[in-house]
Amino acid sequence: MPGPGTGSAIGTPRGLELRPIHQEEQRAYTTLMRRAFGASLPTDEELAISREITEFDRTLAVFEGKEMVATAGIFSYEMTVPGGTLPCGGVTRVSVVTTHRRRGLLTAMMRRQLDDMHERGEPLAALYASEAPIYGRFGYGLGTYQAAVDIDRSHGAFAHKIPAGGHLSMVDVPTGVREFTRVWDQARRSQPGMLALDERWMRNQLADLEPLREGASPHYRVLHQTDGNPTGFAIYRLKLDWDASGPNGTLRLEMLVAATAEAYAALWRHVLDVDLMARVTAEMRPVDEPLRFLLADSRQPKTRIEDGVWLRLVDVAAALAGRRYAVDDRLVLRVQDPFCPWNNGQHRLNGGPGGAECTSTSEAPDLGLDAADLAALYLGGNRFRSLFEAGRVEELRPGAVARADAMFATDRAPWCPSHF
Repeated sequence: MPGPGTGSAIGTPRGLELRPIHQEEQRAYTTLMRRAFGASLPTDEELAISREITEFDRTLAVFEGKEMVATAGIFSYEMTVPGGTLPCGGVTRVSVVTTHRRRGLLTAMMRRQLDDMHERGEPLAALYASEAPIYGRFGYGLGTYQAAVDIDRSHGAFAHKIPAGGHLSMVDVPTGVREFTRVWDQARRSQPGMLALDERWMRNQLADLEPLREGASPHYRVLHQTDGNPTGFAIYRLKLDWDASGPNGTLRLEMLVAATAEAYAALWRHVLDVDLMARVTAEMRPVDEPLRFLLADSRQPKTRIEDGVWLRLVDVAAALAGRRYAVDDRLVLRVQDPFCPWNNGQHRLNGGPGGAECTSTSEAPDLGLDAADLAALYLGGNRFRSLFEAGRVEELRPGAVARADAMFATDRAPWCPSHF
């Protein structure tokens, strides 16, 4: 692939060029992307934090002469899938200036990214979408969901007393980076959809930049330990407020990750017990979170389901072979993938709890679907039956939809709690 300073012409009359950026172009790149989203301009501190995680050979921009007019980047990740992990390209920072919309720039960047991931052997791609209709035409399907929750603290009592155990402490950033990374690594191994994060990435997640506070406090960082070992953490902010009746603040939970049920309950108990707060709010929570069953008031928390990560199977055969399945079975899937034609055709999947293999075949298919819908089904967050009833999966052999649902079932809803 071309490196910084080299590129391939997109082929438009205006002579646009698509290439990786130089490090010294980072400010212009970030400024363009921020303006596209109506955000504030980057500070030196923000650029330094971002620079640590940026892969400049995968950070693309479109240029018209010397002017940058579009951006798109990739982070190299490992994603947990049912029964294992697979390389995943995290697509990020996608923007096009308003003066250059509807000229094929987004398509050119998506084409370049997916070709790059295919050549690198990354079977998966993932992104967060600013608008839901954008990425389906490039083969992305809605692979995970997330919940936004709002809890009235006056209804925050637990239904049952939780066993005493473990130790909670406030920690500084260096301790948080080290210990939270250990917790994350434990938790993500059994949670489909989670991305592996090293200490560089944890520093990024813990960045406490002023624009992110939105009038609330700096971060509070809480570590849970059991027998001296880190087993959970929470990061939150407080926004104080008073009215005629007294304190009416809001605790904004930014992340809570636990490797054990004990740590999970203890951290939620801590969050719900912070004084002067009337409400606890959180976003990017798992849709199957057990909190509702901890609380005595089953009408809490108030929950809104939102889209999470959009997933793309860059290599259908490698992705299907790279996860495990709930039951042993064999299916032939006819996949249509106009944007990545190497995936077109029939794929014979033999899989079960012990592993899987997937090969091309000329056998008659059991099911027919397109690549975006297969991506939406891949992690177990959607059911074949739902897509079949919506007319997006074709059942070509009686009973194949039910068999596929049995194979692809998971014991946890997929969840990605990290921003990228």
